[in-house]
Amino acid sequence: MKKTAFYALLFCSILLLPGCWNQVDIEERGIVAALGIDKAAEEGKLAVTVQIIKPGEIKAGGKGQGGGAAGGGEAVAVYTDTGYDLFDALRNLARQTGRKLYFPEMAVLVLGEALAREGVGSVMDFMVRDAEPSVRTWVLVARGQAKEVLKTPIPTEKVWGFGLGKMIKAIKAHSKAPAVNVLDFLKNVDSTTTCPVATGIQIVGVEKKPKQEAVTPSKRPVLGGAAVFKEYQMTGWLDEIQTRGMLWVKGEVKGGIVVVPSPQNENKMLALEIIRAASEIKPEISDGRITVTVKITEEGNIGEVKPDHIEIAKPGVIEAIEAGKREVIENEVWAAVTRAQELNADVFGFGEAVRRKYPREWPQYEKMWGELFPALDVQVKVDAKIRRTGMITNPEKPGESGVK
Repeated sequence: MKKTAFYALLFCSILLLPGCWNQVDIEERGIVAALGIDKAAEEGKLAVTVQIIKPGEIKAGGKGQGGGAAGGGEAVAVYTDTGYDLFDALRNLARQTGRKLYFPEMAVLVLGEALAREGVGSVMDFMVRDAEPSVRTWVLVARGQAKEVLKTPIPTEKVWGFGLGKMIKAIKAHSKAPAVNVLDFLKNVDSTTTCPVATGIQIVGVEKKPKQEAVTPSKRPVLGGAAVFKEYQMTGWLDEIQTRGMLWVKGEVKGGIVVVPSPQNENKMLALEIIRAASEIKPEISDGRITVTVKITEEGNIGEVKPDHIEIAKPGVIEAIEAGKREVIENEVWAAVTRAQELNADVFGFGEAVRRKYPREWPQYEKMWGELFPALDVQVKVDAKIRRTGMITNPEKPGESGVK
């Protein structure tokens, strides 16, 4: 009796063990590094492009490193097909590639501008409904077609999709564009107070020198600016100045350069390094009227001093540079506020700041925020300081060193 019970229990345990009935060998997978989605020429269809890694061309190296190449060949293959929806197009692509598409390693999702302006709700639904794509995937909007972005090589990277991921991290440090992943995007889509944005990308031509013809691509991808959305539909662009203005307000400026005219020679420019920055959004409601004050604090260094540009040891020069920097930052913020109000898109989270400070009053403003935001009274206050001027106070001009 005991043996019968033991074998019965053993048999039941075997049934519960996970099997490998659905395992797929890596050579049978199409590992997707980047996914691009456009409106197709045929009405009602999507054009979907995938950038797939060639396992045989990759040595050691993963999503973070970009990988190396085994034989000097291209490490990715790019395929495009169409379908009535994303799933239909992906099934058609699988017939081209002969492999099961595998999305967990995907670094970037690139949306064509025409599709973004029409709406990307179904695309984002796929990104969260399907188990494979990561919500940490970066979201880009192409000024043009997403397909062209995925087809354009990045000379320093074998896996171009992973290279785009590296570029996003780098440009985030320079504050020229927002770094937005699927999760960030969806959080703001679901918000009643803040509009989503995505990183902008475009393909530009490269001027070649004669000796570079064989090795230099004729075009390259460039990140910059931001696509502005209201829910899932793109409404317009912020240029790089407006984008950094938005980042100043949101406290997301991590570094970069502020260029100001020299107070001693307006024809000469000074490059000031941003060391740290922070912001505070303070809403006030008085007599039913909302005013938002944005306070920005910034500290930076003088990156380089040229003798014919400025003499920083003279009294009042540092203060004049700080005043110039404040003006530049204020202008960038006002450029962003003006453009956002034109688009009627609260990309700053002003509404969220009002909701947090005035939770009881917010419901009466929430329904008409779309009417209030374009005429919202915004005040900007900037405190910008120079903390370091370099080791040499005034560099010597040519011929003044006494060396003959």
